[in-house]
Amino acid sequence: MIDVSVSVERRDGTRDEYPVFPPTIIAFERKFKIGLGAAFASNNVLFEHLYFLGWQSEKDAGVVIKPFDEWIKTIKNVDIIDAPKG
Repeated sequence: MIDVSVSVERRDGTRDEYPVFPPTIIAFERKFKIGLGAAFASNNVLFEHLYFLGWQSEKDAGVVIKPFDEWIKTIKNVDIIDAPKG
């Protein structure tokens, strides 16, 4: 299975890490109609994929957050830790 986490850095300088659990992966694949590994295996990764993964991971961790389009306005960066393979 994919063992991956994301680091979410906000514009205010705070940073948190969240594991990517199966519900997060399923939500990603249903929304984008592509496997998580395949989405990040190419050199043409879409930033929306990366930021959605951060948002969904934070949401699935139980953090009360804004809808995606509002949440993204508060974010400086999202990084993948232990990138998925294939």
